[in-house]
Amino acid sequence: MSEQASDSVPAEEAPGAPGDLPPEVLLILGELQAEFERSQAPLSLARLSKRTQLRMSTLRRFLSALEEAGVVRVELNEDGTGSAVLVV
Repeated sequence: MSEQASDSVPAEEAPGAPGDLPPEVLLILGELQAEFERSQAPLSLARLSKRTQLRMSTLRRFLSALEEAGVVRVELNEDGTGSAVLVV
């Protein structure tokens, strides 16, 4: 093996690789994708919190970041309920 090849970064460690995402984000995206494949309907935040076992405050923080990135759309109601769906 050449010296140059040994200095390269494996794809799984490259910046921007899925391994760079927090596991909570992967859980959230996995649940939203599964729901989208089942019904293409938004998933309630309460159900998403239960499925991912994340506290609502933690879930909302991650969803805010995903919404800013254009990955999900979050709808919040005046009564504190809401839903999230993947943006396609």
